[in-house]
Amino acid sequence: MIHSRPALRRGFAVAIGLAMAILATGAVLAHPVSEGSHASGCIVTVEPGSVAVGGQFTVSGQGFSGASIFLVKGVGASPAEGATPDATTPEGTTPFSVTFTAEAADVGDWTVWGLLPETECGDSDSLTVTAAIPNTAVPAPSLAATIGWLVLGVGIALGLRRAASRAP
Repeated sequence: MIHSRPALRRGFAVAIGLAMAILATGAVLAHPVSEGSHASGCIVTVEPGSVAVGGQFTVSGQGFSGASIFLVKGVGASPAEGATPDATTPEGTTPFSVTFTAEAADVGDWTVWGLLPETECGDSDSLTVTAAIPNTAVPAPSLAATIGWLVLGVGIALGLRRAASRAP
């Protein structure tokens, strides 16, 4: 067992840093189902909020039908006046969902709009398309390698314990 105060402080600092990193990662990667207020009653969501090239994402909406779906490059961007929608949903179909596949040219941040033409009804959500992640999987370590790492870990632990017992 470690009895050194500096070692305990370092260990505690590492644990706090790791916990903060995990919490920050969760906050950054979180993608709520609906964001903000929806005064018009029209709600659009994109799931997942981040997708790799070749992956699929679904645009869903509730509270309206016959929507025009626009995929607009940029955060907070709006479709241009007279723009052609990337998809439309049938009248009388609520809730609706449309699935898209992200392509290599789509890498970046997007704003996805669901608008009901000629009305104030509409909503947007964000989407991030990332480059395809290469397969970097490595084979599982052999039994000999696992035993070697275990022996090394035990040796280090015993060495630290012995050094701590000799300290004044």
